[in-house]
Amino acid sequence: YTIDAIHVDFKKQEAIKNNKALKLSSREFQILKVFVQHEGEVVTRNMLLDKVWGYENFPTTRTVDNFILSIRKKIEANASKPKHLITVHTSGYKFIK
Repeated sequence: YTIDAIHVDFKKQEAIKNNKALKLSSREFQILKVFVQHEGEVVTRNMLLDKVWGYENFPTTRTVDNFILSIRKKIEANASKPKHLITVHTSGYKFIK
């Protein structure tokens, strides 16, 4: 999957940005995959908690926000003005390729 200058191989859990390996955790790959699968749709924090962490774990929605911030720092040109992982206030996030 390609996002601007980033190539992501979800099966190998590898990401390359400008010919350099990106260090994404397994959980970050899982989150990014959910966004890719729901491109253009609002993905709620609870949806991410369910799909990535599952029912047996009890992280908070704040945990999701921290992971989103980490992913933004890695894939966005400017994490403070994201163009791919957009916050949808009071709802969640939206991924735009």
